[in-house]
Amino acid sequence: MSVLDEHARRRRAWLTAALALTALRPGSAPAVPIVGYHGGRVTPPVPVPDVPVHTADGRATRLHALLNGRVTALQLFFTGCSSTCPIQGAVFQRVQGLLGPRGHPDVQLLSLSISPLEDTPARMRAWLARFDARPGWIAAAPELKDVDVLQALFGGGLTGLDNHSTQVQIVDRAGALIWRTYELPSAESVADILRRA
Repeated sequence: MSVLDEHARRRRAWLTAALALTALRPGSAPAVPIVGYHGGRVTPPVPVPDVPVHTADGRATRLHALLNGRVTALQLFFTGCSSTCPIQGAVFQRVQGLLGPRGHPDVQLLSLSISPLEDTPARMRAWLARFDARPGWIAAAPELKDVDVLQALFGGGLTGLDNHSTQVQIVDRAGALIWRTYELPSAESVADILRRA
């Protein structure tokens, strides 16, 4: 096991324990269910919070309206990121290519912002354009008050711009989290999971 693998294992163990303690603290805010952050199937599936979002095309809607009826590969990002987010964008760009020129009507890619104050529809559109996003790849930003609950579920429980996960989350047609990849997955592995989901 490499030093990086050992560091990631310890970080996940510490985070799981910290989240468990937070969830048990009297008077603490309701939390999303604690889910292991390693890659693989999420059993049982965990419903995704139905929070308000604004899409890159300027629509105000709810997260479930974006998710329902489609298998969704979801990544956390923010447009001002210069480290891992461009890599994640390139992975989704490659996933679109692997799914074919027409994609699949019941499969979509969703880049979900963790910086809603900065990630306006115009900035999210520019970010998608940077990766030649085609129909079937959308971006959305929640309200600021909902970022922490989304990061708790999708981001390994870490908060703050510098602490977002590089995993890809797979959400089923009913809006439940069913799978999460390992950190910075290959496009081939994401496309394969989407085809099988």
